[in-house]
Amino acid sequence: MYNCFDIAKKFVYLSQKEGVSMSAMKLLKLTYIAHGYYLAFSEKPLFSNSIEAWKYGPVIPDLYHIIKRVDFSSNDFNYIEMYSQNNLSKDDDKFIEAVWNAYKKFDGGQLSSKTHQDGTPWDKTYNGQAFTKINDGLIKEYYQKKING
Repeated sequence: MYNCFDIAKKFVYLSQKEGVSMSAMKLLKLTYIAHGYYLAFSEKPLFSNSIEAWKYGPVIPDLYHIIKRVDFSSNDFNYIEMYSQNNLSKDDDKFIEAVWNAYKKFDGGQLSSKTHQDGTPWDKTYNGQAFTKINDGLIKEYYQKKING
């Protein structure tokens, strides 16, 4: 199993390679969305870090606390490399690229809106008080429904 930085590193790489803008919020939401689809397809977590329901949607606190002060316009992402521990398998690399291709056109605000609509795992967990852990079972169920329409 990966950590959230392994996944974030791939999204940062793709954004730089394609010249697509990145922000802290966008990176957080992409990493969360990838985790959701991975749970739905494989029935196992993509990464081991916890996900919490915060005011503006689901947040991966470990990732948030590292990237919250980063100037994404500087293209200096060495901080993620420091925390990344694993290289993605070929299949998982392709999986992350598929998520990227589906969601790269959205900015952080748009992705945030998608992740805290009515009926989302965030909506079912958030009770006006941040830092409540979102259960992977809720995330898996939600993304399986998205896949199956």
